[in-house]
Amino acid sequence: MPSPRRHLTRYCGVLSSHSRLRRRVVPQTEAEASTTGKSEENPARKSKYIPWAELLHRTFGFELVCAKCHALLRLIALVKNQDVAKKILTAMHLPTEVPELHPARPPPPAEREARDAEDWLN
Repeated sequence: MPSPRRHLTRYCGVLSSHSRLRRRVVPQTEAEASTTGKSEENPARKSKYIPWAELLHRTFGFELVCAKCHALLRLIALVKNQDVAKKILTAMHLPTEVPELHPARPPPPAEREARDAEDWLN
């Protein structure tokens, strides 16, 4: 029985994915052959970091841009402490207290719903 979330075929020794000698044994594609001119000990790695604005664009479909320069916004800090958040809001002359929550309004009466439905049909 294979381990969960693992490949069914495992390569060991020279054929393993992290072997330094794998490039000499396994045939390369043209794209891989052109990048092998770099040092073998320090291969180029791409960063897995995805900017915050790009994540919001992928998830919700809108872009956050600066109103002045129209550049993408970037995350500078994440405030987790309430005291620090109050200091920042005070310095920006913004309210520091949480606004009062009001209860949700009740649904409209049944006769109003029927009248609105008739208007919609006309």
